[in-house]
Amino acid sequence: MPLRPLNREQVWMLPPTLGELIPNDHPARFVAEFVDALDRTNWTELGIGLDGETLGAPAYHPRVLLCVWLHGFITGIRSSRKLEAACRDQVPYLWLTGWQRPDHNTLWRFYQAHRDAMRRLLKYTVATAIELDLVDLAVQAVDGTKIAANAAGDRTYDADDLQKLLHRTEAAISELESQNEGGDDAPLPRLPEELQRSKELQQRIKDAMHHLAQQEGIKRVNLTDEDAQLMKGRSGIITGYNAQTMVSPLKLEKTQRKGMLITAVEVVNNASDYDQLAPMLVKAEEITGLRVPITLADGGYNTVAGLEAGLHRGQTLVMAQRNPRGEQNPYFKDNFIFDSQTDSYICPQEKLLPFRGLCRSKSHVSGPFRLYRASRTDCRTCPAFGTCTKDKHSGRALWISASDELLRKHRQWMKTDEARTLYARRKEISEPTFGILKDQMNARKFLLRGLVNVRAEFNLLATAFNLRTLWRIWSKLERPGSNIHTIIPDRLANPILINLFFNTNHKMTSVLNFA
Repeated sequence: MPLRPLNREQVWMLPPTLGELIPNDHPARFVAEFVDALDRTNWTELGIGLDGETLGAPAYHPRVLLCVWLHGFITGIRSSRKLEAACRDQVPYLWLTGWQRPDHNTLWRFYQAHRDAMRRLLKYTVATAIELDLVDLAVQAVDGTKIAANAAGDRTYDADDLQKLLHRTEAAISELESQNEGGDDAPLPRLPEELQRSKELQQRIKDAMHHLAQQEGIKRVNLTDEDAQLMKGRSGIITGYNAQTMVSPLKLEKTQRKGMLITAVEVVNNASDYDQLAPMLVKAEEITGLRVPITLADGGYNTVAGLEAGLHRGQTLVMAQRNPRGEQNPYFKDNFIFDSQTDSYICPQEKLLPFRGLCRSKSHVSGPFRLYRASRTDCRTCPAFGTCTKDKHSGRALWISASDELLRKHRQWMKTDEARTLYARRKEISEPTFGILKDQMNARKFLLRGLVNVRAEFNLLATAFNLRTLWRIWSKLERPGSNIHTIIPDRLANPILINLFFNTNHKMTSVLNFA
């Protein structure tokens, strides 16, 4: 087949507008629509004024800067310097800014000043979806993922390592100071660069030691980001944070496509998900204004506190067991029958486990527990010895807490067909969310440092995720029938120009001259 001609010096006979170069269903257009829809009350809640100052050089409009940041988060650009380059080189950003080119300092100052207040944008996106009846708030799924911090993993130390590093640093400082002393030379106007770096390191170590001493339950601290912790992710041990999301599916009958909407987020520096269920239930209700009846979660969230929170709030929790293999054991505690008349349990081998008293267990913080224990003789002569218990000195024991009945009921509920059907939806709701955030929105690593800043960054990532979801629906909406404005640009929508455009008897230069 013939080849198309290549001419990099091709000129436009009718120069196009930037809007002509962007498709009608481009995400930049939806971002602009979203930002333009914010009223003065919304801008006031964000702490941003729209009137500017009477004196000084003209400033960039807040709509411009907010559009740049939102579109950047949607497309995986979260660096102010990369956004500056995008505003210079990429057509969608040129259109969003009206062919203005804010530099990275301007973009960063706006982001730094307003990123905490921008958390409200997540609520705006959720409110938009609810108002349009796009999201199914009959069910929600909570899950967490580990995201790397903007910190080097080899700079994480415990208290002993920090003390050793401090001694080495102080020795190095003493050596450098002795090298710069002596003689009749005048003192240097500023510290030598190497000595300055050592003193800065010394101060960081002292700050890290103080931070470690103040934080309960934290054994290590990173010198680059004091709040980041070592965590086990799918790719190994990382220095990072535990990002939590609550997600609800879209209504398939409304949107004609599958999708998810994030209704709540949180970031913690604890690798465990144990304590996150109850707070996430509260956050989701605050943002949606509704108490979703069914919540799906994996075994990492299965705790007594979580179950009690769900019971108190009247929400059904569909959670896997933390140790499902243990339930398969024929001598699992649920297979022991309680006899209320004798206040004792009967084991599967029909041996008696009478009540022995109240006590506390070293392996359990909560308590006290009611201890039920079989006799040593019964267990040693039982054919299940070695499987049911391996204790040669005492019989099989059951530790029954006040919440044991709640745990037992939940385990029985999870064996029902209804619970299994609901739990099967968890993966398709929560896990694709993290895949999109990490792979398509470049969120495998935080760019900011510190827990407060990272929370604001992840909140804006969730906002961008929701905008991306809403854009996919918006882009598929039926457009009005073709009219003159879909045929030619708006700037040519003038009767005289239209006649000149379609009249072959006139030369095109007439249009250019007229324009």
